[in-house]
Amino acid sequence: MSTDAEKTVQCIEETLLAYCRQQGLFKSGDRVIAAYSGGADSMALLLFLLRRRKDLAIEVLATHVNHGIRGASARADANFVTAFCRRNGVELFLYDAEKEGVPIPPQPSEEWARELRYTWFDQLAAREEALIATAHTCSDQAETLLFRMARGTGLHGLAGIPPCRGIYRRPCLCLTRADTEAYCAALGQNYVQDETNAADLYARNRIRHTVVPALQSVNPAAEQAIARLCRQMRALDDWLTAEAAALLQAAAVQGGYEVETLCRARGPVLDAALHALISPVRDAEEKYVNLLRFLVLQREGALQLTPEVTYKIKNGVLLRLTPQGIKPPPAPPQPLDEGSFSLPGGYFVEFRRVKYEEFLKNQPIFKKDLNCCADCAKIQGNVMLRTRQPGDSFRPAGRHVRKTLKKYYNELGVPLDERALLPLLASGSEVLWLWGSGFAEGCAPDAYTHEVLTVRTEKTGEA
Repeated sequence: MSTDAEKTVQCIEETLLAYCRQQGLFKSGDRVIAAYSGGADSMALLLFLLRRRKDLAIEVLATHVNHGIRGASARADANFVTAFCRRNGVELFLYDAEKEGVPIPPQPSEEWARELRYTWFDQLAAREEALIATAHTCSDQAETLLFRMARGTGLHGLAGIPPCRGIYRRPCLCLTRADTEAYCAALGQNYVQDETNAADLYARNRIRHTVVPALQSVNPAAEQAIARLCRQMRALDDWLTAEAAALLQAAAVQGGYEVETLCRARGPVLDAALHALISPVRDAEEKYVNLLRFLVLQREGALQLTPEVTYKIKNGVLLRLTPQGIKPPPAPPQPLDEGSFSLPGGYFVEFRRVKYEEFLKNQPIFKKDLNCCADCAKIQGNVMLRTRQPGDSFRPAGRHVRKTLKKYYNELGVPLDERALLPLLASGSEVLWLWGSGFAEGCAPDAYTHEVLTVRTEKTGEA
């Protein structure tokens, strides 16, 4: 490897490592399955994970999907991927749609192919108790934002592709497509070319081949500029999400939400709160947010979102009606912060930070009044107070195993109707604290702790 190539590899790997740590993408002991098509982006992803797995303290595996669309060329890609994994000792999970008996539509769309991939990824991650790393880049981020803007989107859509969502991790969002190609070239690693990427059959390809180059003629760093806008929109979306959660907390009363409190909120905060109420039930399209806002501002009426869920205002309270009666929706996700939280279902949680010295002096008090404590430095990443999501996993303290949350709930015998409301803390899909079970393995205070996060819980009547 030449000196220039070595510098390229070192620069790109240091950029990726810093991004993984900054975003809290991986934790020691994670099993990470790379979504590996064989193209430049996924090749760069897998190479990086393999070369730096010791730095990241992870186990690396791979998966490849043959959609059954491209015939012989797709089989050649699968053979290339298989050969690479065999040479490098990487366990590979192959998925072949035709062999699985999946009916292939005459003109399969991008959406159909994506749904097929992610259905497989979800199943594989649950089965292997692993995370899925995809090779989305800054270039994909730019194309996605432009596509959403053309189709019509809101603030949440402008936030773009998140680095972490559920079981999914995207380490390469800090690189452009040119960077991944340069990384492969510097390592002397060839990759496959998907001929469909060169055709303008799909809208995303037309954006890639026409719109992005036009923007780059104005600003060569257009992709990075768009990615920066996405990060800013994501930060704004996170802030608005927190404000919406605080509004719903303030408005929470027995069985629902006080309408007058909702009406006092500023427009964007109210819309975000209503979006949070709708999204667990159905796609929170603008028209449903508008209809529910009209209901609230009129202080009367009802809105049926699905055959099972209707929102109705009665005696100044916004209620969620189901065939089983009045059921509160799950609490909307909100960033972890000190303070008290009264959550749907009658769950009360209080978080406090205390100096380790105070913790040591008052250990008997903490042990008596608080069900769990953790080292603040070990609670990393974008930690959210929320309820369960698909792909969540938990490492019970003292067990030295990782379990999907679904399996863990089954093991504990938690009733199905309670699971949707149980509070937890999570960074991505990694559950750090769970109601009734405490903090996860590896979070406990130790001799190196400077600050302790304490949690007090209480179950009150239904709210």
